Amino acid sequence: MNAPFPFGFPLPTAFYLTLYVLTLVIHVLFVSYALAGTGYLAAVHFLPGHPSAPRHKGPAAQTLRDWMPLGLSGAITAGVAPLLFIQILYQRSFYTANLLLFHRWMAILPVLIAGFYLLYLLKSRRAAEGPAWRGGALALAAWLCFAFTGYSWTENHLLSLQPGAWPAFFGAGSYFFWTAALLPRLSLWAAGTIPVMALLVCWQLWLGGVGSPAEVRRLAALALLGLLLSALAAAGYGTLLPPGAREFASGGAGAPYLGLALIGWMFQAGIWLTFWSKPDLRPGLLAAASAGALLSVLGMTVLREGVRLASLPVERLYALHEQAARVGGLGVFLFFFVLNAALVGWCVVLARKGGAPEGAKPSPGKEEDFREALERR
Repeated sequence: MNAPFPFGFPLPTAFYLTLYVLTLVIHVLFVSYALAGTGYLAAVHFLPGHPSAPRHKGPAAQTLRDWMPLGLSGAITAGVAPLLFIQILYQRSFYTANLLLFHRWMAILPVLIAGFYLLYLLKSRRAAEGPAWRGGALALAAWLCFAFTGYSWTENHLLSLQPGAWPAFFGAGSYFFWTAALLPRLSLWAAGTIPVMALLVCWQLWLGGVGSPAEVRRLAALALLGLLLSALAAAGYGTLLPPGAREFASGGAGAPYLGLALIGWMFQAGIWLTFWSKPDLRPGLLAAASAGALLSVLGMTVLREGVRLASLPVERLYALHEQAARVGGLGVFLFFFVLNAALVGWCVVLARKGGAPEGAKPSPGKEEDFREALERR
């Protein structure tokens, strides 16, 4: 396959692959906020810094605490669309119902529910104003819930790529699936969430007109660390890929996206270095970093799909994709997609206006006004 992804596939298959990748990118953005955000909250609670300006009471931590339930809700909701498209694309190997056949995968449901309620406890007054260890314990527990979910999804994904291993695994009643690619792959995506979270929080700080230079520099350092760790994990994971997946990444289908991911990575690294040396949030630089992050996430998501396409005989399913495309309903889907996107955006605007101090413009504002608004809420 020499045409850039997804042009080398029949039209129905390319259509579903495109929708799958784009919706998965949206899901990754929300997941980054929830996973790396709870990790940040746990770290600043257990490492609060100087008592006169504790890190866990800074605008970045307060913003994360306040918006984290919405971030997790977005991650769960945005995860539905790729789950629907993936079962059309790969049928038996990635049926969503597969999760209901094994209690090990089903464990993510109660774990996610527990994590969701922990986020509300974390933003309560008792946690925010109590001792640092209390908020740190809640944030760490929530992070463990989300990390377990990511670990389980990675296990499930890698097992689903190896149908030959299913009889032995399920026949033995095993609880955990191990392969050498598990940790590098999991590390790649976990580390990659850090710069995305830092970017989203910086946008929130800029919109609120808050955020000290120390916080911006801390977020920039974290983003740089995440970029470095994700690059190391990607290099390790790349050495474990099967020949077909390497051929995809280096060939005409995947090489353009590998280039996009690298360009986005370098773009982000340069801008975060700028913020670290001069911690002044400028919207132009934030927009450029956002473009870099989107390029990296999009490129890595397509390469991730290339591993699956190289492992499963998707060409046998072309006829089923064509049959699914003839069912119709695209107009209804697009109508509700636009409608729901507008409603979600409207709700965010309403929530933001409701959080602004009375009689004050919602953005930008003083740091003290922002804190008072959060406390009143």
